[in-house]
Formats: sequence, C-alpha cells, structure tokens
Amino acid sequence: MCHHCIQHGDGGKWFLAAQNFAANMYRRKKKEAVKKAEKAERKVGEIISPHQKPPEYYMNEDGEFVIAPGAQVDLDILFSDLMKEVLEATGKDVKKLPILKKKVGSFMANYHFGQVITLEEAEQMLELTYPIGIMECICKRESRGMYGNDDAMTCLSLGVGIYKHERWPETFRNMTFLSVKDAKQRLRHFDRRGNVHTLWTFYTPYIGGICNCEYPTCLGIRGRTDYGVDEILLKGEYCARQVHDRCIGCGECITFCQFGAMSLQVSRNKVNIDMNKCYGCSQCANHCRHEAIEMVERSTTPGLRDIW
Repeated sequence: MCHHCIQHGDGGKWFLAAQNFAANMYRRKKKEAVKKAEKAERKVGEIISPHQKPPEYYMNEDGEFVIAPGAQVDLDILFSDLMKEVLEATGKDVKKLPILKKKVGSFMANYHFGQVITLEEAEQMLELTYPIGIMECICKRESRGMYGNDDAMTCLSLGVGIYKHERWPETFRNMTFLSVKDAKQRLRHFDRRGNVHTLWTFYTPYIGGICNCEYPTCLGIRGRTDYGVDEILLKGEYCARQVHDRCIGCGECITFCQFGAMSLQVSRNKVNIDMNKCYGCSQCANHCRHEAIEMVERSTTPGLRDIW
C-alpha cells in the first residue's frame, strides 16, 4: 500500500476511510495549514507572488511550498498556474525548470495531489460523502478552451467544500448538485467513454473531488507522465496483467489506455502490458470483451509494490 494508506487509512485504502471526507477534517486541516505557515520564515526563499504584500504563497528556506495563513487561495487555479510555468519553461529554460518542478511538486504533495482509482472505488467513495456536485473540468477549460460546454462537465465535487461554489466561481463553473444514484450513473457514463477516474485532495488528506479526464487534456496525467512531477498523481492500487490464452490481439484495449502502457506484439498477435507504466485505472480490463486482462493488487506484485 502507498504511504497515504499507512498514514491516513488505518490499514486499509486511505481514500475509503470515512474520516478523510468528514467536515471536521476539512476544517482541521485548514487550521493546521495556517499554524504551519505562521511558523515559516517568510523573509527567505523565493516569493512566488511578489506583487502581493504579504504574499499568499511562497517557498520557505526548507524548499517547501507554503500557503500563508488566512490566504484565500483557489487550489485548482493555483495548480493550473503552477503547471503553466512548468510547461512554458520546458525546452526553453533548463536552469529554471528544476526549480519550478520542485515548486509544483511541493505544493501537490502538501495540499492538492491526485491518485488514480477504478470505477468501483469511485462508486464506493460516493457513499462516504455529502453533498455531491458536478462541474466543468478546469483541465478541459485550460487545455481545450471548453467553457460552457456540456462535454466539459466531468468533475465531481465532494463534501462541504462545495458550499464555497459562489466564492470560487472560476472553479465551480455551472456546478449542479447530484444524488448518489445520479453521480454513479455519471461515473459509469464516463467510464464507458474511456475517462480515467482520479481523486483529488484539498488540503491533504481531505478528499474533495473525483475527476474524470483523459490524456493529454488532464494536467495531472500530463504533469507526471510528460514532465516527471511524480507528486502530482499517484498510481492506483491495481495493475493490469494480460491473460495470454484469452487475448485475440484485437487491440481494442490499447485505444483505452491513457498512459502508454500497452502495445501489440505483431509476431504473436497478442497485446503486451508494461506494468511499470500502468497506473491501474482498469479501463483496458473494463473494455476487453474477451476478459483477457485482469487487475492485480499493486502491493502484492513484486517489483511494483513500491512504485506509486
């Protein structure tokens, strides 16, 4: 299991632990973040927002990203802005790029990271939280310019954070409340389309959302697979493994893999899965009509149990 399961999961999957959805956890973690920031040395390190006095967020002398006490920061927008800096520096500023990657990595690790989950796990999460809403995906807006587009309504917002939808209109665009039944129906629709399900924290370990996106639109997937910021998105609890005697080499599963983990072995007419590249979203297994792919637990798989 990943270190979050050990730290926040009471021995089980951390994202299925009810306390990580509780309203008191949301408030408590916000207060802890403020206390931590109050102890940080503001006078040293890089000032990310030099025009604000005092800055809303900055890097302290230990190289950790810190959000200032009482700062009104939209974590989704901040994530998007930090990733833009990384994208713009890639291939242009080789000296600045490592600093920017460290910055966004520190922010994600401490405040707002994601993890790949399966459809079944996402449905279980919906049973643990209230209310549930659906809104426009910020990645689709930023990457594709999809504003006011029904196809961009792919993000599920969870828990008490939704009550801030009027305060953060740029994040909660077109937000609509859903019942658990309706939310599960949306998830299954997204799954049939091939969307990857990912959970997202808002002041870790409070879980505030389930995104349903795809490569290359998703900033979380791109941030890790293309730019090497591992802290943005953790791999899931499972890995895909082929069942060779059932595979007919149709290649349909390859079209649903968002992580480049699958290829067709032409000489054998079989699909090959690179389990090191697999994130455990289970899209390939869900769409294989011949049941030629099985999902195995990462923690029980030699060579993969420590790769998250």
